[in-house]
Amino acid sequence: MAMRPTLNTLYTNLKAWALGLKAPAQAFYARWGRVLRPAIRFGVPLLLLAIVGYGLTHVGWANIYDARPTALSFYLVILVPFFVQPIADLIIYRNLLRAGGSLPLTIFLRKRYMNSIMLDYSGEVYFFLWARKNLKIKDSTLLHAVKDSSVLSASAGLIVLWVMLLTLVVAGIVKIPVVSRGTWWVVAAGSLPMVFAAALFLGHKKLTQTSRKDMVITFCIHFTRALMVMGLEYCTWLFSGALPSTGDCLKFVALRLLVTRLPLVPNKELVFVGVGVAAAGFMHISAPHVAAVLVLITVIDRCQDLLIVGFPWLLEQMSLRPRAAKP
Repeated sequence: MAMRPTLNTLYTNLKAWALGLKAPAQAFYARWGRVLRPAIRFGVPLLLLAIVGYGLTHVGWANIYDARPTALSFYLVILVPFFVQPIADLIIYRNLLRAGGSLPLTIFLRKRYMNSIMLDYSGEVYFFLWARKNLKIKDSTLLHAVKDSSVLSASAGLIVLWVMLLTLVVAGIVKIPVVSRGTWWVVAAGSLPMVFAAALFLGHKKLTQTSRKDMVITFCIHFTRALMVMGLEYCTWLFSGALPSTGDCLKFVALRLLVTRLPLVPNKELVFVGVGVAAAGFMHISAPHVAAVLVLITVIDRCQDLLIVGFPWLLEQMSLRPRAAKP
């Protein structure tokens, strides 16, 4: 019984804090929004591209090209992860919103595209606005569905990360690092998604309209999706032949999971390219082979984004403009 007043107090405090930030945030956006939006959208990716390009130049573009994987299995596996997240979202939101066939896979491919090209959760904003316009669903129901799915997704991804790190430690592949008192806040901050998910489940009707059954189903789908992506990434490294052992493949999968857990970091693929090449040097592994795999993963993912989502979306928008211009 003591848990409910605590959750009520927490919810009230968080709501008051959010409302207190609303006015300053609106004032800041009104003054700096037009400047910051293009700077974030184009400046950050260009800066990351310059940094990563500089590092790859030191490795040697000719060396990277010569070290590219030749196994057909590598190129087949590398295409699959692109579709895992959209299909999982399709199943989740059709269940949460009881929408059925009115929710097409195309929308979730675009949602993934927005999250990968722009900032985290920009895809969720796009989906919310699209669903608000095209589905006959209450805003509160839609908002709770998006919020709950995001919280449970982050929690499932974090649990998979902890399981992976624990597996590496138990297997003796990595040693437990010494965490100083000053860095415990990083561990605590990284564990917040699990705290939010637990509060969501325990608080239930005080915090959400989603039933506990649907929360469990949503979490299980996100958890399965995270495991599938992890398994596919492991196969990608294994089939690439770039790493000397299966333990090293697991290390790079764990490293990718760590990078994807970084909050509000755009273009995480570029970040992982730089981190992965640096990690190869620390692990005394062939940097050209690792760089070749990372570059191919990034380039193929971007090509899938453009060919499957970007260009068809652009053509659709171009075809709609003449219709909108007609009286």
